[in-house]
Amino acid sequence: MSTLRIPLRRRRQLGISLMEMMVGITIGLVCVLIIVQLLSVWEGRKRTTSSGNDAQTIGTIGSFSLDRDLRLAGYGFGTAPFSMMGCSVVASNSSLTAPSVNFPLTPVDITKGATEDKPDTVRVLYGNSPYFVGAQLLNKSTAESKTLEKSRDGFLVGDKVVVASDKSADCQLVEITGLALSDAVTVEHESGKTYTTVTGISRTASMNPAGGTGTTFSTGSMFNLGQGPAQQIWTVDTGRQMLTRYNRLGEDPSKAVDVASDVVTLKAQYGVDNNGNGIVESTEWADTVAFADRVKVRAVRFALLVRSRQFERPNGTTPVTAAAPTWADGGKAFVLNNVDGTTDSGSGASAITGATASNNWRNYRYRVYENVVPLRNMIWGTAP
Repeated sequence: MSTLRIPLRRRRQLGISLMEMMVGITIGLVCVLIIVQLLSVWEGRKRTTSSGNDAQTIGTIGSFSLDRDLRLAGYGFGTAPFSMMGCSVVASNSSLTAPSVNFPLTPVDITKGATEDKPDTVRVLYGNSPYFVGAQLLNKSTAESKTLEKSRDGFLVGDKVVVASDKSADCQLVEITGLALSDAVTVEHESGKTYTTVTGISRTASMNPAGGTGTTFSTGSMFNLGQGPAQQIWTVDTGRQMLTRYNRLGEDPSKAVDVASDVVTLKAQYGVDNNGNGIVESTEWADTVAFADRVKVRAVRFALLVRSRQFERPNGTTPVTAAAPTWADGGKAFVLNNVDGTTDSGSGASAITGATASNNWRNYRYRVYENVVPLRNMIWGTAP
């Protein structure tokens, strides 16, 4: 019997050596590390891009919503004369936890934050009557009724009306509960009365105080704000970084609606046409304005600062946001705190790359949404 012999060269080709295996594993590990590194970089850039897109969407929604409210400012009382604009409106709503809702008769009221790092509060007042009714003069008044000089056309049962005296700095918000049958010029505003609106809805008056308005308003004017007037309160809940809004005339603060998230702060200014040339010039923007000059306010500009949610690692000791963003034509810098609300920890390397880096505002990207809104109801109505 013959024996089959395998040539030596052929036997050596049946497997791989240990050295060859180690080289293959090393190459494979290098390839895996490169792929992981590429995926890590790609994932980081994807999160940055997604966060930027989210910030753009959020800022657009918030800016549009506030812009829309501001354009309605003054509807229903934009024709108020100089002597009445800015009067203190005494109002109440028994359906609210805090019934007293007094406010100035002004389209926009801006309250600055307690400090520069705190958001401003913007109050926007307007009506929603389907009838554009100018100021109607009144020449007779009782505690629970008002008699207009010419006509009550455009005033419906259920409308909320501002009664302004030409002899006092006080105004009163009343709810029309009936139209007197004895004549065609008298409206009634009885406290607690149940009435039926023109659309057939039964309601009980909640905005007429007991005792009515007294004899303060023997003469003056009435401004119709419609069935559902609003004084929208816009501000930022800094704890949640949320732009919120609620109607102070009909809602409790606890009912505030979340409009946009990731909003760091809100800043606003008045545009006052002091020289009467119909133009708000660069020197006519102001943080505050005297009530006597509220009738000269022609525009409002505001800025929303939106922060991306993505934490960005610094390039060495250089953060992604080295300096605070600006607004008002680049003339004002936002004063920023860390994400956890603590005071800015500085721009040194330890603050950016150290233990506090996760709370440092410089490690995030920002977008500023700034807009100038003309107060058209003031432009078309009262002129100084």
